[in-house]
Amino acid sequence: MAEPQFFPLSPNMMALASETVSRRVSRLPFERNGVMVTEELIRVTMECLNAEFKKAMPLKTPGVPDQHQVIGLDRCIEERMCVSGKTVVPVIAEVLCSAGIAETTDIIDRSSHRSIRGIRLLSAWCWHTGSSSSPVVGGSGDDEENSSWTNLCAVCRTGILTRVTGKQLFGIPRTDFYWECTHCGAKFIPVGALFRLVSIGTIRDPLWKKHLDQTYPAETWSSIARGTGQSSGPLRMAPVKKPALLPTAPGGLTHMKDGSLMVPCGEKTRYFKPVKLHFFGGLKENVFARAQKPLREILQNPVFSHLISPVHARYSRYLPLKSGLFLNQLKERHDPFYREFLNNHGDEKFCSFRLEGLPDLDKKGVLIVLYNRELYHVVNCSGSIRVFINDTIGRISPEECFLSGSSTACRINALLSNSRKDTGIYSYTCEPEEERINITEILQGGISPAGKLYHR
Repeated sequence: MAEPQFFPLSPNMMALASETVSRRVSRLPFERNGVMVTEELIRVTMECLNAEFKKAMPLKTPGVPDQHQVIGLDRCIEERMCVSGKTVVPVIAEVLCSAGIAETTDIIDRSSHRSIRGIRLLSAWCWHTGSSSSPVVGGSGDDEENSSWTNLCAVCRTGILTRVTGKQLFGIPRTDFYWECTHCGAKFIPVGALFRLVSIGTIRDPLWKKHLDQTYPAETWSSIARGTGQSSGPLRMAPVKKPALLPTAPGGLTHMKDGSLMVPCGEKTRYFKPVKLHFFGGLKENVFARAQKPLREILQNPVFSHLISPVHARYSRYLPLKSGLFLNQLKERHDPFYREFLNNHGDEKFCSFRLEGLPDLDKKGVLIVLYNRELYHVVNCSGSIRVFINDTIGRISPEECFLSGSSTACRINALLSNSRKDTGIYSYTCEPEEERINITEILQGGISPAGKLYHR
């Protein structure tokens, strides 16, 4: 019989299949009944099924060989992966069916004319040489023309959007369906021919909130996700503008005419001076991609100990590669595993900046960061304020983006760099350590909910 044509699974579809299995079954890789379920096993199984005309195969090859014998999935996997198909097939079949990628079926053996238990790849997960880069899960009809925008989430720029039907979002007008990100849980609802972001899910930092409640066409969301645009194209429904926050935000902050900030701290009132920053070099993304240490070397850090097993199971051939190059390749393939190496803000856009003038800032003190006139972050500078700004938060190195780096430094830099009009940084020089600690503890109680979320 003719050799099957194994059309390779695209990186986008592989990423979506991995996310779907991780979300609906268990986080990859995982062990089930003595079989290690990996991305490679899922890829080979899907390619074997897709190579068949009816996208279906028997789970086991019939025992009596002849020229019309139907080849089962067990033999196909054995030939391509050199593993025991009898052990692997029942497990991978159960995983794919549980994830909604395949379904069980009956196949007629042409020799015995008996029904054999088999597995079929669902139509949404089938592909050919002219297929789009990833399937639109659960979508059809009018959604096909806008399917490309679901390939990458505009919020986290990692996950892929899947269509959800039969559920209703609390506080949102009833819709027949909505789109949900497989990585961050962001939700988009249809508004005519447009789509509105109504929920950010697990990511609530202001850096991610700028598109909340915005309504854009599919092509605009697609350009935002890829960093090639913001809000191009006419909007049929303008977003509701929120009123500006008053200067008397939590903590009773008051802006003075000279630009200073009056801040109540217990029984005393402190006056924080505005800090002027000089930005240069422009925004830079994928800073982590310039990390030079080999992947094998950074895994020796105890911070990454939980990643050793999945790396050896799926990416062992990349161990000698530079860690930054490895993570950048994963991101380009929309493989969300790259974020496991980064801190909460390691994948932001950063800028370089330095402190201007103010010789008093060579002393110790307390720094506060404001966002939309609310207290967002407090820093106790046990050394020079100037050194902290110029060397710690003013320039983010590739290593700072990793779990072993400083999430706080990345977070402050990204906020100041991406939201310059809505942010401000103020300083209060203070040498005694006890006084600095007291001021910091009091002010941390007035940090806005957005600031508390990732405070470390």
